[in-house]
Amino acid sequence: MRTSTFTPLAIFLSLALRAVASLDRPIARFPDTTGYESFRFLGDIDRFWSVPFLYALVDTDVGRITLQAVIAAIAWSWCALILSKMSRYPRAVLSTVLLLGVSPQVVRYDLALLSESLGISFFVLTIAASLNMRKNANPLSISIWLASVTLCAYTRPVHLWVLLIVLVSPFIAFIASRGRKVSLTTLILLVVLVGGVLQLQGNSSTSALNFYTVLQERVITDDTRFAWFAQQGMPLSEGMRDATGYDYIDQLPSEVSAVIPLPDGQVPPTLMRVGGAPLAQWVHDSGWRTYVRYVLTHPTDTFSRLTSLTNATLSPPNDDFLPLENGPMIPRVLFGSWELWSIITIGALLLVFLKSRKDFLFLASMCITLVAIYATTLLTSGIEHPRHSVTSAVAVRLIAIVALVYALPRATQNRDLDEHADEHG
Repeated sequence: MRTSTFTPLAIFLSLALRAVASLDRPIARFPDTTGYESFRFLGDIDRFWSVPFLYALVDTDVGRITLQAVIAAIAWSWCALILSKMSRYPRAVLSTVLLLGVSPQVVRYDLALLSESLGISFFVLTIAASLNMRKNANPLSISIWLASVTLCAYTRPVHLWVLLIVLVSPFIAFIASRGRKVSLTTLILLVVLVGGVLQLQGNSSTSALNFYTVLQERVITDDTRFAWFAQQGMPLSEGMRDATGYDYIDQLPSEVSAVIPLPDGQVPPTLMRVGGAPLAQWVHDSGWRTYVRYVLTHPTDTFSRLTSLTNATLSPPNDDFLPLENGPMIPRVLFGSWELWSIITIGALLLVFLKSRKDFLFLASMCITLVAIYATTLLTSGIEHPRHSVTSAVAVRLIAIVALVYALPRATQNRDLDEHADEHG
């Protein structure tokens, strides 16, 4: 079978597998879903813009699930095509990327009205758009890249790392040129970054609610951490260290909700009621700043936190943390272990380093972005770590494939890809 036939057939099969897994199945709604159904451009927001904006374009749950599946199909198919055209082994690369895209750990989220499906898709789109722009930089490819980066960065607060890291190179060029070298693309990225900062400010209530979950899980349960935070000015109250779980909405005192309004669809952690207005004011004014100081001044504890959750988040043994009623899917084992994919990435990076420093820096920036997003996700999340880390888990696999494509023999200019496929297929 020639590549010209194999490629559309493989893509069609992946589309069919995605449709069987998610379409015409019971749609999953959760308490978090409500926050994604209200899009507000300015002022207080429950969620970052990307998902609420797309949900606002479609009125029905069925339409939103279909939209998620379509965007995912486009993202994975395009990424698979780009990588396959870069490799001397196009069939193998195409098949591997498409299989990753329809693995249960990826495709199941198409059925949930949450940010996970679109978050994964936008990250995949960003990688594909970056590869495409490196190969052929023109106004169209740059525009697609800017759109992909924006959608990805505006999915969740931790994804703002994407913007910060892509701005590193322009910033270095700006300093090296003594302020004379600034491109239009850089200016647009800076505007996008300002938009991200505005969303962070508008997202303060959801952020504060999340901080309460961190306090409940990490701080009040540990003597050393609790003592440190108390020394930093965290208000104490009777029964504080026994405050676990969640209350009903009508149990939240009005003086607390006046400081931290409860986002739509959310229930308050018990610590909000027990800590009262003094703790709420401290959380609002100094909570995250104090926590960042703790993370930076206690590197051993921080590293222990990351390593203790690695297996559960990057290679979750099952999907019990978010039950969904998907249709038939391919075996979970094809997702592979994060350790194996990490070894592949490291080995490929070493080979690329010997071949091209420019390619190495490009791949290294991907890895740094992944590590930054993953570490921030684990350190700033008090609950549902496997769900919040799904984009990172997928990125570990996809970046390994990208690195491998760069490390292995590439498709040459003077030989047709079909010939390579016939020789190596």
